Amino acid sequence: MLQFREMSMDVSGVDSSWFEEQASAEVLDREQCLLVLSGLTDAGRVSEALSGGQQLLEAFTEQSRIDDAICVLSWLASHSGSQEDVVDRLKRVFGRDKNAMKLIEPAGFGSSLPIATCFERLVHLRKMRAGALCYNATWGFGLIEEVDYFYAELEIDFEQKGEHTLAFSYAAEALELLDDDHILAVKHADPEGLAERIKKEPGEVVRLALQSYGNMSVGLLTDRLVPSIVPESGWKKFWDGARKALKEDASIEIPRKRSEMIELREGMAYDDSWFDQLASERDIGRLFERFKEVLERGLDTTTEAAQRVLSERLAFVIGGAPNSRPEWKAEGFIYARLMNVEPVGLDVDAILHALIESDLEGMLDRLPSRQLETLLAILFESDKEALVIRLKRVVPKVSHPVLNEIMAGLIRHGAEDVARELMATALGRRKASASMLLWCQRSTKQVKAWKLISKSDLAFRIQEVLEKDLSGALLRAQNQLREKFQQQEWLHDVMDEMSEQQRRDFMRRINEGQGWEVLDRKSVLAKVLRKFPELQDIVTPAGSAPPKKEIPLTSSRSYRERQAQLEKLMKVDIPENSKEIEVARSYGDLRENAEFKYAKERQGLLMAQGAQLAEDLERVKPSDFEDVPTAHVSVGTGVRLLDGAGTEQVYFILGAWDQDDALHILSSETRLATALLGAHAGDEVEAPEGRMTVAEVLSLSSEVKAWIRA
Repeated sequence: MLQFREMSMDVSGVDSSWFEEQASAEVLDREQCLLVLSGLTDAGRVSEALSGGQQLLEAFTEQSRIDDAICVLSWLASHSGSQEDVVDRLKRVFGRDKNAMKLIEPAGFGSSLPIATCFERLVHLRKMRAGALCYNATWGFGLIEEVDYFYAELEIDFEQKGEHTLAFSYAAEALELLDDDHILAVKHADPEGLAERIKKEPGEVVRLALQSYGNMSVGLLTDRLVPSIVPESGWKKFWDGARKALKEDASIEIPRKRSEMIELREGMAYDDSWFDQLASERDIGRLFERFKEVLERGLDTTTEAAQRVLSERLAFVIGGAPNSRPEWKAEGFIYARLMNVEPVGLDVDAILHALIESDLEGMLDRLPSRQLETLLAILFESDKEALVIRLKRVVPKVSHPVLNEIMAGLIRHGAEDVARELMATALGRRKASASMLLWCQRSTKQVKAWKLISKSDLAFRIQEVLEKDLSGALLRAQNQLREKFQQQEWLHDVMDEMSEQQRRDFMRRINEGQGWEVLDRKSVLAKVLRKFPELQDIVTPAGSAPPKKEIPLTSSRSYRERQAQLEKLMKVDIPENSKEIEVARSYGDLRENAEFKYAKERQGLLMAQGAQLAEDLERVKPSDFEDVPTAHVSVGTGVRLLDGAGTEQVYFILGAWDQDDALHILSSETRLATALLGAHAGDEVEAPEGRMTVAEVLSLSSEVKAWIRA
């Protein structure tokens, strides 16, 4: 009802006779009535509106037209009268209808709820009848079996819960009544018919779902339909069929990403009227969506209307995008090229030159990688010399996907010598970024053709970059390079090409370099020693104690947490990722499918995480650290330290994966713990903060023991 108050209409011809006609009419046009009352108020005729509304209320009350009376009273209540006055007037409307009286309090009258909300709840409650179909977000589809006015509750047979009672007050806010054409009502009335439509008309079933629930994302659509409407095993086939059926339907827009909304636009077709509607669009983000739609659906852009509208809208995007968002201007040029449309009224050469001289690095990184080939082609054609100069500056800074497109673009547009020189110079001066090294590692044919670097020398360069402190896109490339060291086949292949001395230097860098977590380092060392056991002396120098295989310890608590991480990864994250891949695969051309590429990259990451977790759990032993001797500092003991000023500090040293600052729990792998292990009471140790005295070796406190058992 609130939305009508925001509208206005011409009420110049409305007088008292209009209200008399409405009072005597058999059927009240409630929407028009509210528009007239609001229109009179907006025109400054407030007293006439209140008088006319009161006239209608009295007439409908006398005629026992309760719902019409409620409609008028809802408007009057928002313009005059107190809560108590409204309740009294409602009671007069209901007269001797005791059941209707029972709805006043559950609707919220007399509470802190806005009066308009109370009327909406009242109207909703009055529609609840035995036999009505309903839906609750928690318990799903249901059938109202009984309306119990004495106890003010509904008895409902829910599909997921069975028979259950809901209080009127809760039902008013949590129960949705379903029309006969709602998809759940259709299933209830004709399950076999709906099953047949799912097989033969999947696109129409999706349309029915959107009409029932409104616009929603692919993910939410899946949740709504699986398994209540479509079995999980049949979802992929159903969704593939629906996408195919809806591809040429202008009234439904299927997005690329699961998180974006599927939109139902009734009455829309891909003709000149569609382009006429596009002509009024001024939101740049929405314009990009429409341009995608043109390309994905293969719309005819050669018509006069299409060329005119697209040319104007592209000029609006390119000319209107702020200078702080050069990627928007660039994307406008990309769509112009792909749709074969020339933007009107622009100095194209000047704008393209400005893009080359702008934040080129940021612009390229912010655009989808699938668009970069087209953009680089446009920029090369516009000013090749200026672009090459700028690309030389940004190559060391960009992400690997962007670098990949830049190198391909240089080769494609006659600048292969520039691309080779860029790489050769950076490698020769040991200035190659993590992204450049990742490109070399993955572009083995090009590296070999250009005679840039051997596999073994590249491995040494990668070792160097792993020890750097990076962030952003370069950190992502660094992490991908680090993952290569966990691939035993690659590691052995690289070291096979090395001389004996190179292998020893390479192994020493792994053992002593700063770019590794403790457990990751041990994992890589173990992989190397499987193929080259003669390098063991680098890990355990000659003259030291015979190699002793120490099993790292950790608390049972931390061990269980890692087990839970692995279980979630294997039972939840990886299966969900597999579904994401299947859904993304259904979106079309995998080469241009960012959703599919992301899902596949995530799959590789999840698999690597799972393998690493499993390996860690095999290598590390859980312990409760019970009854650990306190003759000296060891894993499972506490220590009281004194610094030079006499300040006391207490720490408890547990296993490799343990850490809790509040309880002063240290991992045995930390520098402080390593310095303390083996020390006796009275010893001085060189801690990271300076020299400290071990005042006392302690047993674990009760709080720490409770933490371990938690």
